[in-house]
Amino acid sequence: MSHQIYIANCSKSDFLFTYMLVENPRPFHHKIRAGSQICLNLDKSETDQIIKQHSIYGMQPVDNVTKGFSGLAYAFKPISVEAIQAGISQKDQENIERALETRKNTAAATDHILQEKAREFGSRQTAPLEIEVIEEKRNPIDEGTGFNETITVVKQGLDPDKGRNKRGRAA
Repeated sequence: MSHQIYIANCSKSDFLFTYMLVENPRPFHHKIRAGSQICLNLDKSETDQIIKQHSIYGMQPVDNVTKGFSGLAYAFKPISVEAIQAGISQKDQENIERALETRKNTAAATDHILQEKAREFGSRQTAPLEIEVIEEKRNPIDEGTGFNETITVVKQGLDPDKGRNKRGRAA
């Protein structure tokens, strides 16, 4: 008996949805355009297999999109535009959080390298490391404020304001 499953791509990039079925070792591929969905007509056991295959990678039921979302959502009825937009927002938020965490880790690693180099030369850091990340416009007609963030790596025993001049830049 045929069973419909709808798979939505809640990302801003096209996605090549690939799955395998136990009865057929050949992989199946379906291109899902950004912000759209596909419908697969399969047996219930086959839809269960697809859900099991992709759930470990973050595919979630469309009505339960939470943290850890991969950008793929599924339902057994057509997925509304609003639900896809909510999934895109969730995916965007996770990308922003992941990027911030990466920048923090990069700043900490850079601080560690500088600290080791200073130690090699018989010195030590006297101020926290401050890294400023600024997104520049790609062309003059870009709108928006752009991205601007400062990450400070603070260590115990160091005054976070020590070594700063009056304008807030590292000395």
